[in-house]
Amino acid sequence: MINKNNITDPRVYSTVYPDTNMVLNLAQQVIDNKLDMGELVQCIAKNLADENDTLINVALNLAPSCQVSQVIWLALNMAIHQPTDVSVYANIFAIPIILVAGSNNKTTLPGIINVDKLNSLFIENQIFVDDTTGFIAGKLIDPATIASINPSQIYYWVRNLQQAKLWLPIITNGSPIDVLNEGVFLRFLCGVTIDSISQSNFANGAYGTNSMKLMQLIGEELKTDGVTLFPIPFSPVSLSEAFSVGDSYRKEVAFQVSLSNIIRKLREQSLTPIATISHHEESLKLHVKSVEPSIHQEISVWNLQRFDEFDKIHTIITDILTDMQVEYQYE
Repeated sequence: MINKNNITDPRVYSTVYPDTNMVLNLAQQVIDNKLDMGELVQCIAKNLADENDTLINVALNLAPSCQVSQVIWLALNMAIHQPTDVSVYANIFAIPIILVAGSNNKTTLPGIINVDKLNSLFIENQIFVDDTTGFIAGKLIDPATIASINPSQIYYWVRNLQQAKLWLPIITNGSPIDVLNEGVFLRFLCGVTIDSISQSNFANGAYGTNSMKLMQLIGEELKTDGVTLFPIPFSPVSLSEAFSVGDSYRKEVAFQVSLSNIIRKLREQSLTPIATISHHEESLKLHVKSVEPSIHQEISVWNLQRFDEFDKIHTIITDILTDMQVEYQYE
């Protein structure tokens, strides 16, 4: 490597936050080993039951450190999806789907997968352990819709969905994808199983074994003339963390695609690629160009969330560069 200097986390955390915010205060006590995590989870659960999303959002956004933000984020997802107040509950999940698509002409991919074929795949391969309590919708839901769902709403669905007929409460149409040139797109397939404290009706192992079949089904359903398409379905996550997890997958794949393209272009011209890693506001920026004079270059930016693990993301980026045999330096 040309320069092994470390790069620091560019995020700026609040040094002043509301003393009255109980979530922030309890999270700090958890970190200081003065309080059990369960008490923070209970506090967040009470606020979710009262539809007090604002208090939790303020705590996440004004956390004085990444560690505090991570503890709050973990407790929030535990409060939503690990209920202690009911014996039967709805496991609402989302499968992040990354779609790498390219077309020379502007083309639109459909925003829906055949729902019968999709559920048959899950039932026949026993991804749904009990096929009477599992359902997955065929709508490819866009990230903005997922991000707009309040945690308190998911908290309510988890505890009340099993009292109704099996359905997905997310009322929205699938989002078609406009493709021109090459792009990396994120969509979600959302589903639900009715679980109990003693049994989950979603088999993660069976999903992993059959994820290739899901990839093939998505490819077949979205096949469009003039479009090259490579779908990547990831492991299901709880609905409350779906946007965060899916967005990280999208950034990672987008980095890989953009780097691969520019490096191939440079090497085809017998040029030597070099990467520079730097800060850009509260993001990591990667600038790839050639050692020799050339007009070809590529800039990619990874926007950091408040609770992202900085070292992990930095390692993802440097591992991609190492795999592609590209030297890198810091600015």
